[in-house]
Amino acid sequence: MRFGFISEGETEVGTTHRQRYFELVDEFLYAEKMGFDLVGTSEQHFAIGGISVSAPETLYPYVMALTKHVKFIHAITLMPKNFNHPLRVAERLATEDILSNGRVELGTGRGNTTLALRAFEVSVEDNKAQWSEGVELLRAAFLNDVFHFEGEHYKVPPRSLTPRPVTFPHPPISVAATSPQTHVEAAEKGIGVISSSSFMGFDYMRNALALYDETFDRTVHDFPVNRSKAAMIFGTAICLENMDDALHHATAALEYPKNALGAYERLAKLSKDYAYMGAVSKVDFDDRDFMLNESAGFIVGDPAECIRQVQKYADLGIDTLLLRIDSVPHDVIMKTIENFGKYVIPHFRAPQTLVKSGDDVLEEIRKLRPVHEARLKELEERTLASVQA
Repeated sequence: MRFGFISEGETEVGTTHRQRYFELVDEFLYAEKMGFDLVGTSEQHFAIGGISVSAPETLYPYVMALTKHVKFIHAITLMPKNFNHPLRVAERLATEDILSNGRVELGTGRGNTTLALRAFEVSVEDNKAQWSEGVELLRAAFLNDVFHFEGEHYKVPPRSLTPRPVTFPHPPISVAATSPQTHVEAAEKGIGVISSSSFMGFDYMRNALALYDETFDRTVHDFPVNRSKAAMIFGTAICLENMDDALHHATAALEYPKNALGAYERLAKLSKDYAYMGAVSKVDFDDRDFMLNESAGFIVGDPAECIRQVQKYADLGIDTLLLRIDSVPHDVIMKTIENFGKYVIPHFRAPQTLVKSGDDVLEEIRKLRPVHEARLKELEERTLASVQA
């Protein structure tokens, strides 16, 4: 399982975006040092509540120059044409791929707030179709020396993409998905899925991922595919040495999904393509136990508890876990990155390298003593039999 550190640059009241951006850079660098596979952010516009990253494509190259191994994932880039024309996305992605020496991945989406959609004059009736065509246009540009495209929303005469990425045939492409239908469409398109339950629970995510697998299995693709299943921890992840401290900081983080609820309800009423978001209103966001343990939106606790929570995603067959570590102070973010790197990531990547407690070692010793003694007795009997012969 790969682990990704995701932040939206939430900025506390009374601080500056400049301060938060350079804190975010430090967080990215520390995530690489502590063994995270990916770092990234989403693309948010006019967000209320502190979220501040609106142009990841300009942030990433700065950090790419300061790192060597960690990959960068756009989680996600908005694909309706008024946000980002697919060919501009292709050009920027290829440039990032060159500058990072193949360390970039593209998550796509269509937008989930009326604040952004209305400001950029994006139609909620058309944005799903624009996303769909946009992915096909991206693929055409990357896979062909000279490409052309004829669709409802994009019409491109024969052209050749410049520059070309170093990753062949192109950096991995995925889509952010909450609705079952988007999981199906991701599989049909042969792209990865970044699955989120939107706090509706593990059963919801399990069923959606099953649809992705079933659809992928029965779909014939005549082009290179990216079959991958990522899960996004959409609330936040907090991993501290003391369980009580982690739960204390979770109190503020639990307010984050409540802020999103109103946006989801508004979108559900505006278009049938967002109707699934209406189900989020049934979630009891004040049920602290459900939110922290069953919503599939938070991972909060000491290292042992975080390992237990991450195992739930491993059991779903997830190959990449994207941890939104935000909504808490910078020092808590840094400590969470450290504890994931020291305790949680090694548990899933190389459990044999972990130092165990004295009690655990003694327990294993006790279990192996009878085996050892039985083999000693067997050896003595064979030796005696050999001497007698």
